[in-house]
Amino acid sequence: MAERSGNSVKRGKLRDWVGNISQVAGAKRYVLDEGPARGVGGVDFWTGSGLTFTVLPDRGMDIPYASWKGRSLCWHSPAGILTAERFEPEGMGWLRTFFGGLLTTCGPRHFGAPAEDEAEGVSYGLHGRLNVLSATDVAVRRQWQGDDYVLSVSGRLTDACVFKPTLTLQRTISTRLGSNSFEIHDVATNAGSVPTPFMILYHINIGYPLLSADSRLVIKTDSVEPRDEEAAKGAEKWAEFEEPKAAYKEKCYLMEPAADADGKCTATIVNPKLDDGLGLSVTWDKAALGYMTEWKMMGQPEYVLGIEPCNTPILPRDELRRRNLLPVLEPGASREIRLTLKVHEGIKAINALSEGLCEKA
Repeated sequence: MAERSGNSVKRGKLRDWVGNISQVAGAKRYVLDEGPARGVGGVDFWTGSGLTFTVLPDRGMDIPYASWKGRSLCWHSPAGILTAERFEPEGMGWLRTFFGGLLTTCGPRHFGAPAEDEAEGVSYGLHGRLNVLSATDVAVRRQWQGDDYVLSVSGRLTDACVFKPTLTLQRTISTRLGSNSFEIHDVATNAGSVPTPFMILYHINIGYPLLSADSRLVIKTDSVEPRDEEAAKGAEKWAEFEEPKAAYKEKCYLMEPAADADGKCTATIVNPKLDDGLGLSVTWDKAALGYMTEWKMMGQPEYVLGIEPCNTPILPRDELRRRNLLPVLEPGASREIRLTLKVHEGIKAINALSEGLCEKA
């Protein structure tokens, strides 16, 4: 339903108040034209509620910027936005083009540390190459659906190589007038003729001011395991945060989130002392993404919380294969994934979300 000053207004009535709907909500497509980002296409969205975000069709249909009433919701890396041509696929080179942002998607055949897969005869760099794929058939839509004014962008990402399997990812990101949320709808398809691994991780990066020493991570989970000895130090405080520290070493925690009665998992970052309380939740289907990694990085200036739903644990590739945890798509098969990101405002809402703090199912 269209909204005016927090009250519902029907589609026809809104015409009395504005001459062009972009006055209250819209989507704008453009091309960046400066420095290492020159040539990267972008789409800005604003819903009229205070939510704004940007999608980059030329960088994996990912989201570098997002804010709520002028406050950033995410972390921006020192690298900034760069063209896909600057991508360095070997080893840890992925970090040179990692803009952070609200969403960087990892995959579609590999995520995690660099790996040699002898079974495939392939060498994989950190987190794969999905984030540097450029979308085709990009469409930005602004349309009424009943009394809802819906805004969306869609495009198809293709990971292909001669003599290797072909994977496509059809992505649609949508929101609506007056909304404090948006949805990511992905459909991954094996467009080749032989089975191929399909690994995907949604690298959602929360930063200051939403992330601070006052913040907490709220999630119901069946298990929380530190990835290594460094993460084991202070593991009991995995859901708590602190002030930025020099020379901080990242800590990662592997989880199997618990689903609710509808089969959905939710992870929420809450900050009760920011404004009148502010939070951001990420909700997804357990059947599609059965695992989550928490990336806790309290460094200077790498001060970021990564909420990372994924379809397999972030383990060494040979270990995934040995334990039969490497997801595989058969020829012509597809996997559908939906995530919803939602802003929560007000101390009552934040306190209600916090009731399940660090709770294990």
